[in-house]
Amino acid sequence: MKIGMKAPTLRVPCLFNNQFSFLPFYNLQKSQFALCCLSDLKETDAWFLEAQAQEFKQSGSALVILVSNDHPLGQDWGRPPQDFGIPFFIDPINRLKKSLHLARSLRPNRCETLIFDQDTRLQFRLIHDLSLKGISSVLDIIQSEFVQNSAEQPARSNRNSHRTLLQSADSQTAITITA
Repeated sequence: MKIGMKAPTLRVPCLFNNQFSFLPFYNLQKSQFALCCLSDLKETDAWFLEAQAQEFKQSGSALVILVSNDHPLGQDWGRPPQDFGIPFFIDPINRLKKSLHLARSLRPNRCETLIFDQDTRLQFRLIHDLSLKGISSVLDIIQSEFVQNSAEQPARSNRNSHRTLLQSADSQTAITITA
């Protein structure tokens, strides 16, 4: 899926707030969201992501988890997945994974995160570690001027967006050398 394209309109199985339903992505309109795609989700990862979802919520965005069908969600967990305060999209036949052109395989504790704007247009994609540093990087990108400007100007090309991001990073980087 290319930057600037709208998310697919597929209805995807979702566990959230003790309910199982089929939700399309357009239900997430009116707020930016990060779709964190994992090939394997352990209970400790779910606890960590639930805590991080609060940070996203405070910033006015949302964190959504997509779990592939390779590993059953919640098997041998002490706390059922539906009790967590984050939405879990489940992709049992990999329709969403294919339509989003996600990485075919990631090593354990890695995830691919796609950042969507208020109109469900893809703004950024990132492969990172499933760690505080990795998730914090996603939140920093969501809060950055780059994503805010991208949402306002969806017609820009990927190359221009990339240049803007690099210029923004250069202008924010300051190195102080003391003797």
